[in-house]
Amino acid sequence: MVLYHRILSPASPEPNAIPLVVLHGLLGSSDNWQTLAGHWARTRPVVLIDQRNHGRSPHHPSHSYPDMVVDLLDTLDALGLDQVHLLGHSMGGKTAMHFADRHPQRCARLIIADMAPVAYPPHHTPLFDALAALDLTAHNRRTEIDKALALEVREPGIRQFLLKGLYRGEGNRFAWRYNLPVLRRHLADMTAFLPIGIVDLPTLAIYGANSDYVVGRGLKALKQHFSRLETLELKAGHWLHAEKPDAFKDAVLRFL
Repeated sequence: MVLYHRILSPASPEPNAIPLVVLHGLLGSSDNWQTLAGHWARTRPVVLIDQRNHGRSPHHPSHSYPDMVVDLLDTLDALGLDQVHLLGHSMGGKTAMHFADRHPQRCARLIIADMAPVAYPPHHTPLFDALAALDLTAHNRRTEIDKALALEVREPGIRQFLLKGLYRGEGNRFAWRYNLPVLRRHLADMTAFLPIGIVDLPTLAIYGANSDYVVGRGLKALKQHFSRLETLELKAGHWLHAEKPDAFKDAVLRFL
């Protein structure tokens, strides 16, 4: 499956610059990375991708990491990209890890943002329940949906992140760009550990000190599976690229 993508091209690219491909996390989209990508695209092409069942990419009844690895391979082939730098956050980080394991010749450098090759207990169910309970047809304004969602999701930052998935669909009514029923059904697949081998690629793991995705056992697992690993801890949570955008931006530039 060829995924929806946008390419940001530099006015003056570095000679032989390898493109950077960015993969968002669960319930996100390529839109989340537009600002950072603008900085990175000053020296190299940046490809922003909507993974399946997200953003403007096709909806599909299946949603697993093997699916998303094939999607990424199909998209790179369609774009004629033989080798790329690959950056993935959260769910996108696992996609990137599995892609690098299975197709190392297509990946020059790997950047993993707050994710590790371990199984996580499913903890997104209440969030999906809150989204599924919303009757979007009863609301005409985003502020109304935000107010209704606040009854279950108190953190304003998380609500604003989720509301970026809203759009005006048929009849000018609100709808979600992400495929809620399928994503909820596959939550266990998203948090499971899909075995990978030893990945011998230059790899940078950027993780949040206030997030429990990497600190501890996750960091140990990264060191076990990525033989050329560099690590960087930021004083941030899981959405570290949004909380510390300058530090995240600069770390990626240095690594590339």
